[in-house]
Amino acid sequence: MKKEIETLESRQIYRNRWMSIKEDRILRADGSEGVYSVIEKDDFVVVIPVENDEVYLVEQYRYPLGQRTTELPQGSWECSHDAAPEDVARGELKEETGLSAGKMLYVGYQKLAQGYSAQGYHIYLATQLTFTGQQLEEEEYGLTVKKIKISAFAQLIRDGEIIDATSVTAFLRAIAKNMISESCPA
Repeated sequence: MKKEIETLESRQIYRNRWMSIKEDRILRADGSEGVYSVIEKDDFVVVIPVENDEVYLVEQYRYPLGQRTTELPQGSWECSHDAAPEDVARGELKEETGLSAGKMLYVGYQKLAQGYSAQGYHIYLATQLTFTGQQLEEEEYGLTVKKIKISAFAQLIRDGEIIDATSVTAFLRAIAKNMISESCPA
């Protein structure tokens, strides 16, 4: 079976501690050549911290957008590429919100933007929460935490106020799996 696309040449054109960009010269099945650019980033985690009928969210400045956004806690450990996703989820939850979870349930795995990256994310539902103190990194300067009703978060999604696709799809995946409902945890 012939491949749809064959990579003729691949070269890294940029790299920093968080990502790299490669440019591939390709050959399509029809014989035409082209160029494909790929952003390479490690997988990350998204955490849905739920307490009774409320969810914890973070608000932070997102440089590419030039604005603050509200989203679920999320992130990766650039210096620990082989860390278990649940360990990263617990760490990111504590770092960003100051919360520790007594229970961490796996919701699933999704891809972020397969049109230009293979990066994906693991989703966890965190419950039995205890506040132990934030441990923000330098890049998270100004990050704040707020707790709102799950139903209010769902309404913010419907109203287009939550613009982070990862937060939206993670939340919807947990609802689809009956792990939470708009009014309270399942």
